[in-house]
Amino acid sequence: MIKILFVCLGNICRSPMAQVVFQNMINERNIEDDFEIDSAGTEGYNEMCHMGIHRGTKEILRRKNIPFEEHYSRKIRKQDYEYYDYIIAMDSENISDIESIVGKDYEHKISRLLDYTKSPRNIKDPWYTGNFDETYDDVVEGCEALLEAIYK
Repeated sequence: MIKILFVCLGNICRSPMAQVVFQNMINERNIEDDFEIDSAGTEGYNEMCHMGIHRGTKEILRRKNIPFEEHYSRKIRKQDYEYYDYIIAMDSENISDIESIVGKDYEHKISRLLDYTKSPRNIKDPWYTGNFDETYDDVVEGCEALLEAIYK
């Protein structure tokens, strides 16, 4: 089983979007039994407030007819590094924050989602930009490339 943890800052916009998009991709291919997918954030403030998926993320997932269940924010934990095979960040700052929590990435498990594409870059946070469409397009591009890279 391939275990993937998607990570962003607050775990209410980008990382749950990636979790849902990736889950939908593997469900459509009937390979969901080969994966365990989750998401987390590098900050714990949304976890303390028991925040669910941001309404902008929910809205675009509904527009794209991607089924999802509610997900409540949680902060990445040190033990997540040992448990997951891939820890997929949305931007470079997330990587620094992840390493400050889990320690040095000696096993090379941590990368940005768009590092798997032909155009590696950060995924902008729609919490700040308000552009959930751009974030969605980047997440889809990254998830497709990630799936192709790790599942042959």
